[in-house]
Parts: sequence; C-alpha cells; structure tokens
Amino acid sequence: MIVRFWGVRGSVPTPLSPQQVKEKILWALKSASDRDIGDERAAEHYVEKLPLHIKGTYGGNTSCIDLHAEDTTIIFDAGSGIRSLGLHLMDGKFGQGAGTVHLFLSHTHWDHIQGFPFFLPAYVPGNRIVIYSPHPNIEARFSMQQEAPYFPVPLKGMHADIEFITLSEGENVAIGHVDVTNIKLNHPGGSFGYRAKQQDSAFVYATDTTFTNLSGSNMEKYISFFSQAKALVFDAQYTLKEAMEKEDWGHSSSLTGVDIALEAGVETLVLFHHEPTHDDHTLWDILQRTRKYVELQKSDKICKVIMAYEGLELAL
Repeated sequence: MIVRFWGVRGSVPTPLSPQQVKEKILWALKSASDRDIGDERAAEHYVEKLPLHIKGTYGGNTSCIDLHAEDTTIIFDAGSGIRSLGLHLMDGKFGQGAGTVHLFLSHTHWDHIQGFPFFLPAYVPGNRIVIYSPHPNIEARFSMQQEAPYFPVPLKGMHADIEFITLSEGENVAIGHVDVTNIKLNHPGGSFGYRAKQQDSAFVYATDTTFTNLSGSNMEKYISFFSQAKALVFDAQYTLKEAMEKEDWGHSSSLTGVDIALEAGVETLVLFHHEPTHDDHTLWDILQRTRKYVELQKSDKICKVIMAYEGLELAL
C-alpha cells in the first residue's frame, strides 16, 4: 500500500503569508553566509540540506489522504487537499472517464468536505465515485454545500456516477484486496476513524478526536483498533497545554499520540490536522519535542514519529 498526503491542516486552509516566506528566505541567507554556494549545484545541495520548515512548508490544505493498493484507489476525507489529488488523478484513467475511487469520510465538518466541489474526476462522465460514511443523510450533507447561492454547480451537476453508502459502526468493507473497518471517535457531532488492512499491513486514519481518559478499560477498543499498524495518522492539532485548555473541542496532542502509539505497537506515528495558528517553525518545534518525549519513555517498543506534510509518501 502507498499512502500519500494532499492536505494536512485542520479547521481552515492556511497558506503561507508573505512575511513567513520572507522569514524563511532571510534564515536561509544568514545560514549560508559562510558557505560557498556560488554555482548552481552547490546552491541546490545547500537548499536540499535545509530542514523542511525552512526550504518548504508542511502545507496549508485541509485533510485529504489517498491510499493505493494495486488497482484500488481509496481516499480519506475531502478537505481542500482533494483538489490537488484530483488534478493528479486526471493524468491517468480518471481523465479518460474510466476511474473508480472510494472516499471514506471521518465526518462532515467543512474542513473535511470543502474540497469536493473542486474534485475534477467527479465532473468526468464514466468515472465512479463511491462515498462512505457511518453518518446518516450523507448525500444531503454533501449536496447542501453546493446549493445556490454558495456554489454555482449543484451536486447533480457533476457528471460522474456518484454513489453514497451509509456504513454501520464497526462495519467491514472489502475493496479489492483491502479491508476497511471503522471506529467511532470522540468529537463534537461525531467522527470516525478507519483501519485499512492488506494482508499483514495495516494503516489507520484517526483524526478529529480527543482522549480525555487514558485508563485501560476506556482505551481498550482504541488500542485494539490501532494495534500493530504500520502507520497511524493521528489528530495532533494541539500542544498538550492547548488540549487541556480546549478539552471539549475534539482534538488531541502529539504527546497523547505517542502514549497511544507505544501502547498499541504502532511502527510510525504521523502527526496530523495541524492547528492553523501553528506556523512551520512551530510544527518543527513540536516534532522535535515529541521525538524527545518518545526517548524519555524508555520503552522497549520502537515508534518513529513524523510530521505530516503535503507530498509525504509512505510505502507500507
């Protein structure tokens, strides 16, 4: 399975500001003052060695991840990142009206569906878009955001074959050689996490959730759901202090993610759904602190921690 990240922000799209771009350039120039970067190759080598929060960005689009397994295309959430994914898919069979995609929704807060009206494969006759959610009335929820006067093209104006499937809580769906199951998470209005499994490899997507009680009995079902995942995409929108201050806002922290990932035997913890007020430097700092926290646990289990960014690709 190949997992790719197209949108990693939470709540609202967050593009870089001109001031933030300027600060990155100034930092890179100051750091290069004692280096020989007179020729193009040396300059490229220098830039490539810079940390991501200086040479690039973690990204500003809201939640969207895709998973490819052989000929199967699965998408988790339709935040603004799905627009870029759609453009990518149009270069292949989706541009020819011969593609099928399976879209699983965590929930229908706007930052998780706002990109769908801009998903180009949904406008191509012959394509098939299957949308899954345990939430009721999912078609009506999608349709409402494209009603006038909010958007010029109604849902029925998209020419692909769009099908909506309401899942039962905990239901397993077999898509090609991938089994996808769901679990209810703790979030205002309800949210669902997904576990995709192919043979012995499992991927878990669990965003927009909070864990206020980490006791064994309360966490048993979650630890079982996350158990032995090759990668766990986890809601780490807040710092631990912010999570405590906003306990009922439905989001978690990177440190809580570490505690859960170690207990569940997760190989790679991917911090996700970044807070809009956290700039790239703040996210980089949170990543360093989280990795240090893993070391302090002195656990016999090994868990790699990475910060989700647009363009990240994981081979599971």
